[in-house]
Amino acid sequence: MLIAAILLCVGLAILSGIPIAAGLALVAAATMLLTTGPDLLVIFIQRAYAATTSFPLLAIPFFILAGNLMNVGGTTERIFSVANLLVGRIRGGLAHVNVISSMIFAGMSGSAVADAAGLGVIEIRAMLKDGYTARYSATITAVSSTIGPIIPPSIPFVIYGSLANVSVGALFLAGILPGLLMGFGLMGAIALSAKRLKLPRSAGWPAWPVAVQIVLRALPALAMPPLILAVIFTGFATPTEAALVAAIFAFLLGRFVYRELTIADFLQTVWETGRQTAQVMLIIAMAAPFGWVLIQQQVPNAILKSLMSLSSDPWVILLIVNVVLLILGMFLEAIAILIIAYPILAPVMATIGVDPVHFGVIMVLNLMIGLVTPPVGLCLYIVSGIANVPIADIVSELAPYLLALIGVLLVVTYVPAISIWLPHALGYGLVR
Repeated sequence: MLIAAILLCVGLAILSGIPIAAGLALVAAATMLLTTGPDLLVIFIQRAYAATTSFPLLAIPFFILAGNLMNVGGTTERIFSVANLLVGRIRGGLAHVNVISSMIFAGMSGSAVADAAGLGVIEIRAMLKDGYTARYSATITAVSSTIGPIIPPSIPFVIYGSLANVSVGALFLAGILPGLLMGFGLMGAIALSAKRLKLPRSAGWPAWPVAVQIVLRALPALAMPPLILAVIFTGFATPTEAALVAAIFAFLLGRFVYRELTIADFLQTVWETGRQTAQVMLIIAMAAPFGWVLIQQQVPNAILKSLMSLSSDPWVILLIVNVVLLILGMFLEAIAILIIAYPILAPVMATIGVDPVHFGVIMVLNLMIGLVTPPVGLCLYIVSGIANVPIADIVSELAPYLLALIGVLLVVTYVPAISIWLPHALGYGLVR
């Protein structure tokens, strides 16, 4: 009865529109008061504090800062130019460019929101100029931004690694192949619809001197993804320290290489990064005592029993978990779902023998799809504002691209090697 009351109160708090962090805190504090009295509120404070002192979480503000600096420092424009050079001249070329740009940018920022809000401005503007409709441009920009936190680096992977006590380096490696699959899946969906939608075809290839100049200008930006991965996997820096390297590199590019980052821009970016970091960390802090309450009230055990009563087949349980996560993603913010759902689902995954690194990829991929599913798909609202298009118009274009992403999700779910082969080959994430 108490378990049902806890879950019901969380649902009501979300539906009431109060901030998710406040809802989690209220439910956790109320449960502690009702079950053991005010003395247990000490644990509330201890758990909230401990949740925000994990060393890997230091990566979050630096990856956010790196993404923001790239958006204001000219890096994103160079990335788009190179992608346009590669595939911009085929039918639907700029739609493909949009996806490839997001795949490259994903190797720098680790944030879908940074992709949609920064790179999205350039992508939508170019597509509109080339004759694409505003709603199609916004749709492709939204779905391509979901690749950002799958290809490393990744802010959600940092959070998951902290929750699950799993190597962040292993998670970064595990996201590479699924992220590439997402990009190829979206490009396949674009190619299949290109003739039917009569998508524009850009005219002519640039002269060789122009092409060489575009590549040379972009080389410093393109060096960033391999630099981040190299400092991690050579042991020069931890993923947390690599986030600082990414932020410094983004600053140097914008300030001294491309010379588009002013001191005023930098100060504004630092302020905005602080605001975004505070939002994320407050959710993490308030979710910790809530997670303790769930475990103390044996909510994970109850859900485990319920799922196992439906089926003991790992394939069926994974399908149910995917459906639940996709539905939650329609209504909740991704990081909140990650923090709330992990303590509940982790015992289920351990029981059916799912590798924690593999499950991390499954969870984050689900949550990224949630960013482009109505009614609360954050990336939909971002691109809607950029393109000045109603959400309903974007949703009407989503179906083939959502199907492509869900198809990739199912492949990644049921073919674990796609996620765990690379980290296992390099000695990461081994389950003994």
